Amino acid sequence: MQYELVISDMDGTLLRDDKTISPRTKEAIGRFEAAGGRFSFATGRGVEASQRYFRELQLTTPLVLLNGSLLYDPVNDRDLVVRSLTQDVVAAAWPLLVEAGLHLIVHGTRRGVVRQMTPTIAEHLELDGITVDLRPDLSPATAGTVMKILTIGEPEQLDRAEEAILAARLPVKLVRSHHTYLEVLPPEGGKGTGVTALLAHLGIPRERSLALGDYLNDLDLLAAAGLGVAMANAHPGLKAVAQRETLTNMEDGVAAVLDALVEGRPVGRPIS
Repeated sequence: MQYELVISDMDGTLLRDDKTISPRTKEAIGRFEAAGGRFSFATGRGVEASQRYFRELQLTTPLVLLNGSLLYDPVNDRDLVVRSLTQDVVAAAWPLLVEAGLHLIVHGTRRGVVRQMTPTIAEHLELDGITVDLRPDLSPATAGTVMKILTIGEPEQLDRAEEAILAARLPVKLVRSHHTYLEVLPPEGGKGTGVTALLAHLGIPRERSLALGDYLNDLDLLAAAGLGVAMANAHPGLKAVAQRETLTNMEDGVAAVLDALVEGRPVGRPIS
């Protein structure tokens, strides 16, 4: 096969809108791996939030989690690469996020934690099917190892927080993973650096990798792979940099790509 590694975003890409993986996609992943390929996913989710999926798919290839802050071995429950925010940076960014009126979920290597459970946070958790720990004393001093800070708010609030962080010249990477989400990552974070670390770990050249995504936090994911494929439901900004386009997540676009690779057919269609 032309591409040895296929790495997919999860929400809006691998997952259907009800947060499940279709039987067709599961079967396609099995055929691709049986033919000698390796399948992985790159997601903003952490270990616990993605566990049901890598177990369901019986994946053995390391996973890019927390938007590239963690490269994780699902077979041995082992962290291969850990990128975290320094305490000084967390302390500097925290008040800027709070002043913008954002809701904060602080992620460690395994779980997220919140200071209070707001309706906005509860809605996010229900949407993604995840849980977090409640710690009323949560602060930059008590947060421990911080892999990323997920913030939730209206787009104008996110804009205000992003402008304040950029003005403060904090050494962080900011990504939009949803129109109401702004994520604060370590400066070397991002799905792209996660994929680069994964390729190095596996000894697979970049040109033998293919990545699929649907949103703006997948920009560097597609750029890091040999071939970048956007879902038909992808954000226009992602389609602008993708080389090919597949079907929507509800039409099993990931399965269509995998089947094409196994059968030796062209992947998807050119971006129009």
